[in-house]
Amino acid sequence: LDPGWRPQRLVVGSGNAHKVAELDRMLRLAVPGLVVLGLRAFGEPPEIPETADDFAGNARLKAEGFAAWLRQVGEAGDTAVLADDSGVCVDALDGRPGVRSARFAGEGASDEANNDELVRELRARGLSRSPGHYRCVLALTRVDGRAWADAGVSRRFEGRWDVELRVERRGSGGFGYDPHAWLRVGDGAGGAGVDRTVAELQPDEKAAISHRGEALRALLAWLRGA
Repeated sequence: LDPGWRPQRLVVGSGNAHKVAELDRMLRLAVPGLVVLGLRAFGEPPEIPETADDFAGNARLKAEGFAAWLRQVGEAGDTAVLADDSGVCVDALDGRPGVRSARFAGEGASDEANNDELVRELRARGLSRSPGHYRCVLALTRVDGRAWADAGVSRRFEGRWDVELRVERRGSGGFGYDPHAWLRVGDGAGGAGVDRTVAELQPDEKAAISHRGEALRALLAWLRGA
């Protein structure tokens, strides 16, 4: 496949409605004319087991798995599938929950249960906070599975966002661990700044500095041929 090929139609391969909404909004604004669809436009998508031990591996498994399913339901081969794997890595927990972020408290766990598990683990170590970071890997795959000459079957785009995880929570926006993920926001004039959580950011603020925003900007640069 020519490295210069770019998709005109893209399916966001995630069952997480929050992730789909974030990616859909940013893609439509940045690439006029790109048709962006969710998986459920094609029926009930299959469950893709996330068996890899890193974010890149799970993103690739999902992108290629959903591409195979879309091929079976008759979607055009030159449609692209974009899959995301992301999570939070906490230094004090030796990088956990990492790829198990969505199921830290067990399979099918809610955000609330996962947050409670994070707090429990920190307190069990006598800690109220720890450095950490969010990671995001996006994998892009054609429905027909054709490989790029310079990238293989899936192209990869990555982002990282350093935060501090605290037992204290604040804010009602975002999702996942956002109420416990704190960042320092400077006042732009050399002052000390003010503590805020990711859950207190507006969507545009979050997109400008987040791990997913960074990965998406790399994807958009590629889509524009930069």
